[in-house]
Amino acid sequence: MDKKDLNSIHSESQNSTEYDYLISKEKSQLIIKEPSKSLLENLDSYDKKISTYIHNLEVNCFIEYLIYIFARMYNVDIITFYFIFTFIYFAYFYNNYTFIIRPLIHVILILILTLLSKSFFGRERPNENNEVKRLFNCRNCEKNCSMPSGDSMQASNFAILIYFYFGHFFAFFLVPFVMFARIFYFCHYVFDTIIGALMGFFISYILFFALDFIFNLF
Repeated sequence: MDKKDLNSIHSESQNSTEYDYLISKEKSQLIIKEPSKSLLENLDSYDKKISTYIHNLEVNCFIEYLIYIFARMYNVDIITFYFIFTFIYFAYFYNNYTFIIRPLIHVILILILTLLSKSFFGRERPNENNEVKRLFNCRNCEKNCSMPSGDSMQASNFAILIYFYFGHFFAFFLVPFVMFARIFYFCHYVFDTIIGALMGFFISYILFFALDFIFNLF
């Protein structure tokens, strides 16, 4: 093999190497990098992961009956019963209708804000796991969005009202149990209840003093 043939082979090899390099470069440019998750997406993923442990939790019958009480404690139909009882009690024994009017304003305004917040966030509720045993089905009763938890908001609202009216702290200890129960029955994720409880505390606290100022004007 002469020198001319060697140069020809070397030239072809070099051209082939350059060609392979260009092809690999074009392929690498075509590879679409997976976009990194935003902070909210990471929080959402973390929230659902934590909530799954509670969703899949199974307890004995007696414990579930207790959990069910907390899950239903601040539903709209139960709250209606609270107000009928409260109205009769304070109207008869104290002849003071302020005790029913002000809490009623609290509940209605927080209910409105809950519905508006749910529409704003638009977060879907958890899917029910039929493989997990539950004595009661609270999930099918909920048709709107998940964030924030309305029951957690009302639990915080009542805790504020009971504290300011009667000076008792016990209602604050009920809030975490209500939050847990709502998650347990697939009605919410953990963050839904946390946001709901914080909104309930904040709104009810501000609203109490705002109404106090308004009622003192008359």
